[in-house]
Formats: sequence, C-alpha cells, structure tokens
Amino acid sequence: MNIGQCKLCLKENIELLSKSHIIPDFFHVGLKNEKGKYSLVLPDKYIKGRNQHLKKPFGAMFESDLLCTTCDNKIISSYETALKSMLFENENSNFIFKYGGKNFKIYKDIDYSKMKLGLLSILWRASIAKNEMFEQININPEDEERLRLMILTNDAMDVEDYPIFIYQLDKDDEKLITNPRFLDEKSCQKAQFIINGYMFLFIIGRDSTFKLSPSVPNNSGEIIMEIKEENYLKNHMWELVKKTKEKLNSNNKN
Repeated sequence: MNIGQCKLCLKENIELLSKSHIIPDFFHVGLKNEKGKYSLVLPDKYIKGRNQHLKKPFGAMFESDLLCTTCDNKIISSYETALKSMLFENENSNFIFKYGGKNFKIYKDIDYSKMKLGLLSILWRASIAKNEMFEQININPEDEERLRLMILTNDAMDVEDYPIFIYQLDKDDEKLITNPRFLDEKSCQKAQFIINGYMFLFIIGRDSTFKLSPSVPNNSGEIIMEIKEENYLKNHMWELVKKTKEKLNSNNKN
C-alpha cells in the first residue's frame, strides 16, 4: 500500500488500497468464459483491419491509490452490496408487462438512497480513474465534488438531482461491458454506461423533468425498467463503430 490522500474522505497521509474496483466485481458475474475472460468493447479504439476495439481481459478492472481501506470497505462496499441485492438477487423483479409496444420490468424492494448512491459511486470513480476505459468520463470539478460529498455523507438528495435512467437489455443480447461515454459532447450532461445486461444513463446536474419518471430511482420503493428490443446492443455497438470510422475518415482528409 502507498501513502497518500484518499479521494473520497480526503484524509491525508493514509494508506491507500492498491486495488479498488471502478465497476463492482458482481457486475462481471456470468460474463467470463471458461478461461476467466469477458468481453470488453471499446468502439473508439476501432481501426480498420484490426481488433483492438475488442478486448478479453481477466476479471474486474482496478485502480490503485484511490481509496483508503475505511472508505472502500465500509462506504463503497455497503452501496455495492445493496446494488447487487436489488439488481441481481431481487426475487421481487419477475413481473414483465407490455405498454405502448414496449416491454417493461418492475423491480420492487428498491432502496432509493442505496441504489442511487451506489450507481453514482460508479460514475464518480470512473471520472477520477486514469484507466483508458474511462477516459471519456471527465465530469466538471463542481459536479464531481458534489458527487463525492453525496457518496461520503450518504445523501442521495432529491430525485431530480443527478437522476439515473436504468434500462435492461434483451436477455438474448450478448452480455458485455463497453467503455462509458458522454452522449452529448457539447454539454456533457448525459453519461452512458453499458454493463452486463443493463444500460445506465446518468444526467449530470439537476433536472426536474425526470422527477416523476418511474424509470429513475425514486422514493416509491420500486423502479420500472424498459427492456430494450432484441439486438439493440449489437446495433448500438455498430453505430458507435460507424461514428468512429467517420471520425477517422474525417481526420485523414484533414
């Protein structure tokens, strides 16, 4: 362990963990093949004739010297334990219904604070991480600091503060992890994470238009997730690769 400042509690001259997860380890369950590897797609690394945008790493990704033992083992772990229970071990999440031509799934027994802060902790860790997988997630300092305080003090604030849309991908779509990105390059207001059958859309800042949406963590005790259509993930990945190709072609012309 190295000695330094914990990025969460900001204590100085404290032992820092050599391995802190950015994406919780439980999100990798079911992803690994017989060799212990999983699919990681980095569309922005696409180069024609190569497969460098397709990775098969071992296990979860770690970052060193981010957190002290107390913050990682007590604060972050408590959020991750709750997230795992609500998203992957929830026995009250089997009701699927159709509305407006779309499929939805109801998750009950949802703890608003734990779910929201658990997901925001992933966003915050991605923003402060140095790994190339998270290079597109650079939240402005003011919002990054506000997220840190929310996570540290267990304060989920109001529903309209940093709302998170949660979607479930079709069960037959490939299970993978892709590098998170901002969907709006100009304002950096919407960050997208695709992780093992789920898609999370983080709204950076305050937006009251989502306050009544049942698809964001709220105080009702349940959340209704839209299930994306079959092949949505495959088509979405190809669209991202297409944009990378167009960007490369544009740069070559210049």
